[in-house]
Amino acid sequence: MGLGPAERRRLGACAAGALVLALAPLAFGSPYRLDQFDYILSLVMVAIGLNVATGFAGQLSLGPSATFAVGGYTAVVLANDHPGVGLAAMAVAAMAAAGVFGLVVGLPALRVGGFYLANVTLFFALLVPIVATNLSVTGRANGISLVANPAFVQSPSGAALYETTLAVVGLLTLGCWALLHSRVGREFVAVRTSEELALALGIPTYRAKLAAFGLSSLPAGLGGAFYAFSQQFVSPGSVSVSLSIYLVAACVIGGLGSVTGPVVGGLLVIGLGQFLGSLAQYEGVIFGVALAAFAVALPQGIVGSGEALRAAVASYVRSAPLGPGRPAPPEARRPAPAWAPAPPAGGAGSLVVSGARRSFGGVVAVDGVDLEVARGQLHGLIGSNGSGKTTLLNLVCGFYRLEAGQVRLGEARIDHLPAWRVARAGVARTFQTPQLVAEASVLDNVVPAAERHLRCNAVASVLRLPPGPRTARAARARALEALELVGLAKAASERVAELPHGTRRVVEVARALALEPGFVLLDEPAAGLGQSEVERLKSVLASMVAAGLGVLLVEHNVPLVLELADRVTVLHQGRAIAQGGPESLRGNQLVAQVFLGRELAGSGDQP
Repeated sequence: MGLGPAERRRLGACAAGALVLALAPLAFGSPYRLDQFDYILSLVMVAIGLNVATGFAGQLSLGPSATFAVGGYTAVVLANDHPGVGLAAMAVAAMAAAGVFGLVVGLPALRVGGFYLANVTLFFALLVPIVATNLSVTGRANGISLVANPAFVQSPSGAALYETTLAVVGLLTLGCWALLHSRVGREFVAVRTSEELALALGIPTYRAKLAAFGLSSLPAGLGGAFYAFSQQFVSPGSVSVSLSIYLVAACVIGGLGSVTGPVVGGLLVIGLGQFLGSLAQYEGVIFGVALAAFAVALPQGIVGSGEALRAAVASYVRSAPLGPGRPAPPEARRPAPAWAPAPPAGGAGSLVVSGARRSFGGVVAVDGVDLEVARGQLHGLIGSNGSGKTTLLNLVCGFYRLEAGQVRLGEARIDHLPAWRVARAGVARTFQTPQLVAEASVLDNVVPAAERHLRCNAVASVLRLPPGPRTARAARARALEALELVGLAKAASERVAELPHGTRRVVEVARALALEPGFVLLDEPAAGLGQSEVERLKSVLASMVAAGLGVLLVEHNVPLVLELADRVTVLHQGRAIAQGGPESLRGNQLVAQVFLGRELAGSGDQP
């Protein structure tokens, strides 16, 4: 796939910036300045790694200096004991040690996440320098100096070392772009957006978070190796906890989650720190104020805010009136494509809930509910607010655990499976509050679901090896089919953040279809839709049923449910008070009294 205008502009800006940095030695070619530049670029590598875990995958880490320290000490100890190993061997050893360290920290820490993960990583940033101060192998408080080792020869050095370091930063940035636009990167972004979203897409969230944490450690360790090689010295003071704060500030100021954000932010924050002169004693205050200002005024950072501004301008241009004499072209109305769902796992013919029960504290949310969703049928689930409808969906999908009862897909029980395995078994869902990646396009929100049934390993996807590009094209084609089915194919390139609430719900329906499920659980898909959109939704639901999908529809638009459903279950205070065909419910006096109201009940009803 070719690059679009926006991608070409970004690529041009990156090339121009790289050229300026590559020519820097011509203007600032003194050994002292080159050492400063090498120091800045080595920390930019660490910022790039931090962005993978915190920016791409949303796992807040406040301890990148700890991983940097592990890489730096590994490299400097290796070079001090074996002076002839060279920069490449130091880099490989540092990355290996940092990767192991990252996984050791991440295995327990990622079980908690959020604020607690930040505290754990910050603890290690405090701990590592203390440990280094008390170990003889790390030189204790004095550290290790390669300058004092006459057998160590720095080669490359000077301008050659600077250009090598800059090239590595460029390769890391390119690698981050490839990662973000791969299947793996899309999984990271889904986890960052919402763990519920990731689970509904069949993504094992803990594994994804651990992979992000491990990958983020590699650039940090590499930065430690380049720091040790260029500065020829590592001590506890080189890897203090304050360095972590500056690196976090660099990512936030540059643009957390963007590809070039940590590079821009790192050059600004770390670079300015090197050239503050007499103001260096106040750098903590300066960067602290800058971090707070960006977090409040420009939370997307320099790069992210620039991209958001360009997107807003492009959206305004697209929506501007065409002017007199230029009528809008008529919309082509094409029939929805035929949809062929995946065959049911294990020959499953029905999704069956038997005696489902779940309580929260002293409140019984779902109490002994039975229902069955057959393939090729639409089963409506209605009830007042708080009746347990969404809780029941969460029990079916594995987000909550049953206290009693069973959920079966055909003959196989699925109530013991984690939510991501339920999704892979063929049960897709939408959410009461749409779970979407707001900054991504409509198409990019559907592609991760379309990828779920396409075989492609992570390495092939990131490095664009066969079958990476082929499966990417197939996923986009499948995602476009799903968008065509719900009438959103023309909006495929629009950012979700610019869409109205009702349209976002329809995007979720398309994403659920792209998973190729046997059963689809829809949580209030008509909420916020206009009448024309509701009519389109009716057509989509009819197409889903005709294609053999089993649909469980939770909806407050009761006339819609009664018009489309083959069977309806009515919940009240966690219990099913009625089940049957729409007509039988219209004549049910109890249902009329507690929920439907006399205007929807049969004409012969009595109050």
